Amino acid sequence: MVRRRRRPHGWRGAVRWVREKRSRMVWCGVAAVVALVAIWTGWTVLSAVQALKDVQHDAMVLRSELQQGNADKAKQALADYQDSTDRARGRTDGPTWWALEHTPFVGDDAEAVATAAVVLDDLGDDGIPQLVDAAELVAARSFNPKDHRFPLETIQAIGKPARESERAFDAAATRLQSVDSTGLSGPLGERYDELSGLIVDARAALGSAYRAADLMPSLLGADGPRDHLLVLENNAELRSLGGLAGSISMIHADDGDVDIVKQEGTSKYGALEHPVIKLTKGEDAVFGPTLGQWFMNASMTPDAGRAAELAAARWKKEVGGPGSEVDGVFFVDPVAVSYLLTATGPVEVPGYGTVSSADVVAKVENQIYLNAPDRAAQEDFQNAVARAVFNAFAAGRGDPVTVIRQLVRAVAEGRIRMHSFVEDDQADIADTEIAGQLTTGDQRTQVGVYVNDALESKMTYYLKYDVQAVARKCTGYSQEVAGTIELTNAVPGGFEVPPTVSGLFPGGRYYREIDPGQQRIAIYVMGPEGGRITSLGLDGREFDPVATEDLDGRDVAQVITVLDPGETQRIDFVVTSAPGGTGPVDLDVTPGAFPGSSAGTLRSAC
Repeated sequence: MVRRRRRPHGWRGAVRWVREKRSRMVWCGVAAVVALVAIWTGWTVLSAVQALKDVQHDAMVLRSELQQGNADKAKQALADYQDSTDRARGRTDGPTWWALEHTPFVGDDAEAVATAAVVLDDLGDDGIPQLVDAAELVAARSFNPKDHRFPLETIQAIGKPARESERAFDAAATRLQSVDSTGLSGPLGERYDELSGLIVDARAALGSAYRAADLMPSLLGADGPRDHLLVLENNAELRSLGGLAGSISMIHADDGDVDIVKQEGTSKYGALEHPVIKLTKGEDAVFGPTLGQWFMNASMTPDAGRAAELAAARWKKEVGGPGSEVDGVFFVDPVAVSYLLTATGPVEVPGYGTVSSADVVAKVENQIYLNAPDRAAQEDFQNAVARAVFNAFAAGRGDPVTVIRQLVRAVAEGRIRMHSFVEDDQADIADTEIAGQLTTGDQRTQVGVYVNDALESKMTYYLKYDVQAVARKCTGYSQEVAGTIELTNAVPGGFEVPPTVSGLFPGGRYYREIDPGQQRIAIYVMGPEGGRITSLGLDGREFDPVATEDLDGRDVAQVITVLDPGETQRIDFVVTSAPGGTGPVDLDVTPGAFPGSSAGTLRSAC
């Protein structure tokens, strides 16, 4: 039975009863206020979180539309993104959120969310609209050349908004990275790191694109005539940078007009008694004098700038006179050409039929050697392909969005590299992917795996390889990177390999040592500047000690091996960075005669 509470008797009891009643009323009021504050705070937090989820969704949609070149849909996606970032910023900009930021245990999380909201909102106003405008111009074919003439005024006009956008992404990345995400709660910390990584990666990619926008007018002759060598590398005979320097085209540009004015094959330029330019002590130790004695061996070095110097010096020596001085060198391989042909469609090669995305690599790197034993005929065909594809591109053929996307892909895989001897132009591309430089000083840690044909053959057309690596340990101020290289000789079984492919001509250097169908491969493993190669092995057999040479401050170890048809071999390696090399690791890998690449950025172990 529930007893009824009785009011106390007497005046003292009455006073006590009133006090208790008042106290209960006060506490009830406080509880109600606390509950309302909790409800309001919870609603604010949930609203902010939901708004940021909407921002993430809208950003992914926007990125997709930009990548596809859908200008109208990108405009709508930008509007949705801006609406979501406005809401996210509004939810995190007030007294409630200020109080959260100063509350123990949750303050860091609240501050990180507010920072993200501000950064994303600012990008919606100052960084992304320029990208949408550029997408609209691309979709309208505003940058497309016509009859070998590029629209210089339109290209130059994008420079200012491009720099504004780059500054906005720089500011966004810097502010996001200023927050220590290690103290954030698990899911929030992961989400924040993903966001920061996305903006940092976008800044790097956009930085390359914006520098290209600055550089293009000069390359096209806006500031006076320019002459560049276009080197078509042949992956069928691999070199560290990609393939041997085979077909050479001189491209002349003047006030937006571009054309190929001269073509050569490098086989006509034999070995010099001494390197064309003085090699460094490290270059001579690692690659030998052949690096500078043969035109086609300029790409033995993985440093595109150094390869360009060697190629330009040899061109000047052999050609001489007017047109022998060059302003820069482009290195492009047939796989990159195949990517470009997905945008232009098949291209007619006068006198040879057509080449397409599906068959250009096979025709340039393999079939011509099976069908034409004469070296001059081989190079004539490769020059004709280079000219036909260049002419199609310079005529404005192909969907511009696809052209850009495929060119970006080729650069990312190391299949397009360039170096300019014009100081301001080179400054624009320095340290970007297309520059293909060996990093120095306090730049990012770089590990290289470089593949070379060591048989003077065209057998690496059949070589398949994959490199896997991970930064697995951080000790003090350096980190340890472990990797594997798998090599497979994929020459078809029962195929009688002719000497033009095997390289085994009677009386030749390897005629009695190697059987047709075998591959002799040289692998260079390169440690980061100031680092060390601590372990190296082939198919479980460790090399102890590891024999290395010093390539101007980098440990380089060479493994030469012979692969039978169908055989797979595995090389294992471990390298350590120099003290202070605690950031992300750039893995640089020679691109092969097949799509894709093992090159990329490894997450730091520190």
